[in-house]
Amino acid sequence: MAIEQDKKCFLTQKYTVHIENHLPWSSHVHPLHLHCASKDDDLGYHNLTPFGEFSWSFCKNFWDSTLFFCHLWWNSLNGTKHKGFNVFDRRWAARCISGSCYWAANGEGIEFTGHDPPINWEKIYDWDNGTGI
Repeated sequence: MAIEQDKKCFLTQKYTVHIENHLPWSSHVHPLHLHCASKDDDLGYHNLTPFGEFSWSFCKNFWDSTLFFCHLWWNSLNGTKHKGFNVFDRRWAARCISGSCYWAANGEGIEFTGHDPPINWEKIYDWDNGTGI
């Protein structure tokens, strides 16, 4: 599922953030759940099956203070795993080559790449235990 802004960016760059489910395909794994938002936009709650993706595009603001955050969670065989983190801010923008930021959830944690198409994934976060909600 993708959320697109049709407007053109004026004096700033357009970015697209992708959240991908790389959790193992198994009858024991439930979907990856996520909720993403910014100060101004709530992108809603979404459930991604394995290899599913949620993405959205936006124009970075003129003051370079655009921030989007997400909370991801899933039910593993060892209980609920979750992580909340910034998926886009000044720091990540500098690493998103050609305006694309990719995040992937797998069984070990959360990975990032700023390449489009996505290559050279780098593990950034471990999962936290419990619901975190």
